Amino acid sequence: MKIAFLGCGYVANMYRLTLEMHPELELAGVYDHERARAENMAYLTGARAYPDLQTLLTDDSVQLVLNLTNPGAHFQTTRALLSAGKHVYSEKPIALSLAETMELADLAKRRGLMLSSAPCTVLNPVAETLAQAIRQQRAGPIRLVYAEMEDGMVPRAPHAKWVNEAGTPWPAVDEFQTGCTLEHAGYVLSWLCAMFGPAQRVTAFSDTVLADKIPGTPLAEAADFSTACITFQSGVIARLTNGLYAPHDHRLRLFGDDGVISVDDPRSDTSPVRLQRYHTIRRRRFLSPLRKRLRPARSSRPITRYRGSQVRDFCRAVADMANAIKTGRRPALSSDFGVHVTELTLACHRGGDHLLVTGFAPQEVSPWAA
Repeated sequence: MKIAFLGCGYVANMYRLTLEMHPELELAGVYDHERARAENMAYLTGARAYPDLQTLLTDDSVQLVLNLTNPGAHFQTTRALLSAGKHVYSEKPIALSLAETMELADLAKRRGLMLSSAPCTVLNPVAETLAQAIRQQRAGPIRLVYAEMEDGMVPRAPHAKWVNEAGTPWPAVDEFQTGCTLEHAGYVLSWLCAMFGPAQRVTAFSDTVLADKIPGTPLAEAADFSTACITFQSGVIARLTNGLYAPHDHRLRLFGDDGVISVDDPRSDTSPVRLQRYHTIRRRRFLSPLRKRLRPARSSRPITRYRGSQVRDFCRAVADMANAIKTGRRPALSSDFGVHVTELTLACHRGGDHLLVTGFAPQEVSPWAA
């Protein structure tokens, strides 16, 4: 299937490098409002550099477009793509408000098009291994989840030197002005929703710890710390923390009646899944210090590697979506699922008490089928 990139910034390189793992996908064209970036991506991939967005929209050979623009542009660009009859795979979040997100989902349904959203890590072997352990009650029924998505003190890191293999610098201004919760919470929230069903209620707090992120550069304020307590319809309770100040910590811990299951980093396709069980001796009940590594539910394919910590197949969900388009089935990451994860992410980002209004039906295709 022929696909196109809309946006050729930092994240596009990650899709470029893992595209080779999916020969069923052909990158036909790329567009970016910065002409030099589009031409560079075209040079690296052999794809066509569209002279303008309209040319991409009218390219009838392309059915599926990856919207890799910055979050502030997602609503307008995805609406244009759907209006032009293109299926859309969007970087997270789908849009920056629930109203805009639901408008896009409604437009896709009315046009008979698919709209899916990153992150794709919920389809990886690590998530499948964790889901299998939950179903088998390896730690007993899970009732409580602690999730950390702390990235360390990124504002004081040498991020000006973060340049990827395509020669594109890390977009510090966009990242800081979007906020770490909108950028990162989806890695955990997509897993929790896939494994425990829709969320029902959120109580969140968010604020700015470090305002002067780029000395001398004024930035629109966005929270760089948030913590949220989430109640799922299934009864599971989760606490999720996002931040750019505390030390790096991406642990995901699931607490059950009989033990604890942990994942070092849900962002990685290669992270181990470990189990600790409770033991009782005389009058004491304690958690074993032994953390048993669980056997993967399936072997992972070799992943194209690049500098940094992003060890995952960015094109996995795109390939699943392309197959869904061809076969007429629903993609593993459905529109309803993406909308719900977006609503949940926005609630965590904004703080306050929220009763969620969206939901999703059980997937017709297992999220781990891809």
